[in-house]
Amino acid sequence: MGNYISNIYSNLGRFFEYPVKRKPICFYRQEDFTATGDPQRRMTNIINATMTDYDKLVDQFYKRLAEQRQFNQDMKDKDRRWSMQKVVERFPGWNEVTIANLHSLFLLFDNQSNGMLGFDDFCAVLESLGEESGLDQRKEKFIAADSDNDGWITYDEFLSLVYNYDHQPANGIEVTGLAKLCNDVADNIQFVSNLTVGEQLEYGLF
Repeated sequence: MGNYISNIYSNLGRFFEYPVKRKPICFYRQEDFTATGDPQRRMTNIINATMTDYDKLVDQFYKRLAEQRQFNQDMKDKDRRWSMQKVVERFPGWNEVTIANLHSLFLLFDNQSNGMLGFDDFCAVLESLGEESGLDQRKEKFIAADSDNDGWITYDEFLSLVYNYDHQPANGIEVTGLAKLCNDVADNIQFVSNLTVGEQLEYGLF
């Protein structure tokens, strides 16, 4: 029993020999940092002088990680711009705003979230654009665009269908029919989005 109690006291002694120490709290002056929170150069020199090799290694890792993420984002933006440019070239008379608006409509009415539109979804897109053709014409155009006859059209087929729906190209540049209507709707949306709240109130948009 005595040995058991002595062992407890010895263990408690070792515990209190190594108390848990809090890290010191450091306060820096506001003028030592830029408006974005980055340390000023003179503050950076002080921090670098007090950093251990491990801290420097971790700091270097996060810097390289940030650079790689920025590079990846730049490449994605470049690919997106390149893809948009290729799409615009396929549909003369349309611009990036029109195609972006059609893409938003496609995603909005993709009720199955499978990257395709059914006939009812396609009709809903046409109605949202203000197109007033009959049901028979819509069905005929939709079936013609459905290359694999599965009752669905992909985004690429959707763009071609809308562009060539009732478009009668005269000189290969100006668009007519539904293709022109898509341009007009996209221009109106862009116009409204560029208005301030006060200007929208003046136009009676609320």
